[in-house]
Amino acid sequence: MSVRKRKIASLKILIILSAFTLIAMISGCASTLTGYYSKLRTKIDSGDYVCAAKFVDKSEGKYGSKNILMYYLDSGVVNHLAKDYEKSSKKFELAKGKFRQYEQKSVTTGVSSMLVNDNVMPYYGKDFERVHICVFESLDYVLSGRDDDAVVEARQIDSLFKNFAVDSNYKNFYKDDGFVRYFAGLIYENAGYLNDAFISYSMALKAYKNGMPEIATPKDLIDDAYTSALVLGMPDKASEIKKNFPLAKKRIIPEKCGECILFDYNGFVPEKVETAIEFALGDIWAYVDVANLDSKDIADFEKAKSIGVAAFARDYVKVAFPKYRDFDNRITSFRVKHENREEQSVLTQDLGKIAKACLKNDTAKVYAKTLSRAAIKYIISKAVSKELGRQGGDGAEQFSQALLNVFSAATSSVDRRAWNTLPDTILMSRFFLLEGVHSLKVNFIDKKGKVIESQDIEVNIVSGKKNFVFVRSSAIHWKE
Repeated sequence: MSVRKRKIASLKILIILSAFTLIAMISGCASTLTGYYSKLRTKIDSGDYVCAAKFVDKSEGKYGSKNILMYYLDSGVVNHLAKDYEKSSKKFELAKGKFRQYEQKSVTTGVSSMLVNDNVMPYYGKDFERVHICVFESLDYVLSGRDDDAVVEARQIDSLFKNFAVDSNYKNFYKDDGFVRYFAGLIYENAGYLNDAFISYSMALKAYKNGMPEIATPKDLIDDAYTSALVLGMPDKASEIKKNFPLAKKRIIPEKCGECILFDYNGFVPEKVETAIEFALGDIWAYVDVANLDSKDIADFEKAKSIGVAAFARDYVKVAFPKYRDFDNRITSFRVKHENREEQSVLTQDLGKIAKACLKNDTAKVYAKTLSRAAIKYIISKAVSKELGRQGGDGAEQFSQALLNVFSAATSSVDRRAWNTLPDTILMSRFFLLEGVHSLKVNFIDKKGKVIESQDIEVNIVSGKKNFVFVRSSAIHWKE
């Protein structure tokens, strides 16, 4: 090949690398939305949920097509907080549609995930996020007086857990959820489906016992399961519950009273960040279990090993992995004052722990793919830059290596996407009130028992019904 042809070939390769690098950088930058979420959390924390909802809906373009599911989830939550229940449910329905669409696709289709990071692919969501869409949308309906529509969402929860089990051959990590089952039972009972309520309460007792996350079984749930068994004429079931929970007692609604069920969406779910570790290239292979890789990735992995690892064995590569960073939320509970009484809250859900447990469960696969990807890109970049140097001289080699370094950094960024507007925990308090409008003071408490925030709310109680209401608390800073 003539010198001129070699230079033209080198130029073409450099142009391709430049374009690929630019695309990778744009894709990686667009996916993090770090600054956007910082502003959104501030708006939510201000308590002006209408403003927060407008901010999200005006920012749809910031998410991009790859992150459209995140937009639907965030919009659903903030419109729920703003009490625009119709708009909230519409956004959640769109989110469900995306989940169904993505169920037919593999996370590794389209582009080899060994060479390009997961940020260039759509955000597919997590099973626990899909389930909690039904929780929020069910509340949208029940707070709009549409009890039967709320029941439809409760039935979807049942179907989802069954589908998760079947699709994974009963090996799925997120198998059940005590709070979600408990919540579904409340929705069923409120609409008059007592048999369905009993089934959900019973499943909630088992799910809380299995402990993902580890939360003490709420006393009110125990009483619900015991009471519904007695009312349905199932003394054996009631006796079994009493045996397992000796303090179980029958719940009796006082005359002319309804039950107030107060939820507190407390704080924000932890945020994904990245942590970097340096590995000697020759040591990476020992950390990779090909059993955790997809067939296409295995082929790339084996090809990379065959290129000639020995020549680069002592070279070091920096590899980034995802981890969760907690918000240090000072609020741990709340108390509700009404008339001359005060009600305590209990912890019913810990979404932060669920998110971290799910990430930990994925660690083996994440390590395998991330380490393989880093090694492959490093070896290929060395081979390409060496070839360009042979064809185009030292200048082309140096420029190509710099370009490949930028490309490698851009394509090594961690996938930090998640449903970031979920609460960290959900607290609950249940108590009876006479029918009519009541003014309540909700005092939010830190771990020392000190009141650090208060909200005044009004509730309209309908006798003989479960009357749902929610508040949101947050007194946070970063936990280092």
